[in-house]
Amino acid sequence: MTSRLAAFGLAALMLYFAFHAFAGETGLGHWSDMQARLAEKRAELDKLEADIAALERDIERLRPESVDPDYIERLAREKLAFVYPGELILVTEDE
Repeated sequence: MTSRLAAFGLAALMLYFAFHAFAGETGLGHWSDMQARLAEKRAELDKLEADIAALERDIERLRPESVDPDYIERLAREKLAFVYPGELILVTEDE
């Protein structure tokens, strides 16, 4: 009788741990979700690092010792809507 009870208790204990190994808070299901989330965050980090590199290039183009006049003109046209006298501007609904 006691060996049956011990076997049942051991089986229940193994079932408990097996359940939590797969479906628990730190189980394989949670682990695979965290791996997918990690991949998303790494992709987001790569995009942010590319944005930072682009901004650093823009800053370098605006430094007083290495001013890029073409870049300044592009910024003035895009951001401030500057135009040369006599230019014709076409405005679309997208803008």
